[in-house]
Amino acid sequence: MRKIYLLRSRVETKNRRLAVNASLQAIKVFEAAARLGSFKDAAEELSITSANVSHHISNLENRLGVRLFTRINRGVILTSEGHQLSEATTAGLQKIQTALDNIKSDASKLNVDTTSSFAALVLIPLLHDFNKIHQNVDIEVSTGEVVASKVNTLSIRLGDVTRVDESNLLKKERFNLYGSCPFIRSITVDKPATVYLTKWKNKKLPDAPWENWLIENGASLPSFEIKYFDQELYGVYEAIAGKGLVFCSETLVSDFVKANALQPISYQSVDSLLCYYIPTQRWQHSAKMQAFVDWLKSIID
Repeated sequence: MRKIYLLRSRVETKNRRLAVNASLQAIKVFEAAARLGSFKDAAEELSITSANVSHHISNLENRLGVRLFTRINRGVILTSEGHQLSEATTAGLQKIQTALDNIKSDASKLNVDTTSSFAALVLIPLLHDFNKIHQNVDIEVSTGEVVASKVNTLSIRLGDVTRVDESNLLKKERFNLYGSCPFIRSITVDKPATVYLTKWKNKKLPDAPWENWLIENGASLPSFEIKYFDQELYGVYEAIAGKGLVFCSETLVSDFVKANALQPISYQSVDSLLCYYIPTQRWQHSAKMQAFVDWLKSIID
């Protein structure tokens, strides 16, 4: 008898679950009828017949075992149980619609997170060219020192090339010393030139190869007065303003060199252990992410 009782109990529990397992279509029909106070108006909004609305509502009421509407001559009004369900369904469907709208909006948007220097000196000036090719993708750039872990965000970071997988590499960095043409012409042996170097906030990063550069070039160059910033872009701006020289990566000043705003003081650049890389793997990228990565590699290589 105990086995029969347990079996019966399980069947009744399963039936109760099935009884309240309403379809999404029924919920949508109920929500529209409750909001509009009319089966006819709900049918017009949902592009179905009034009979279909009545059918969905009747099935829902039978499954729940309660009346959700009181029928009146020109419409319907909610019962107390109907009010309770209406509040939940309206809030739930609005949340779903908001999510769908956000997803649709994000489908045309790509968030790129990178260092301040790379964003200001390389990425943002190049976005106009990218948008000419990919007019349906909007790029939003954010900056910071920590790798982003946001969904639908592509990170571009400065790292140690010895610790970066080759498949994640964007570009290895070479360094040189740059200044404006008037400033370079003004340098004399008697007046040491100011050189702006970078001390990274991230202490795990290799130092800029200043000593190696001096070994390669120092014999024929005057002495220097060293000043430090924690980001390369500050030194670059000081050099453009004619206040000194900046020792930085070729990538960051490429456009300024092309525009003759800066020039290398020597053509003997040096390798470094620094690189720009993308922490995520190719298989983790959406189509628009990979299109952006491929385009960026072709531009800065």
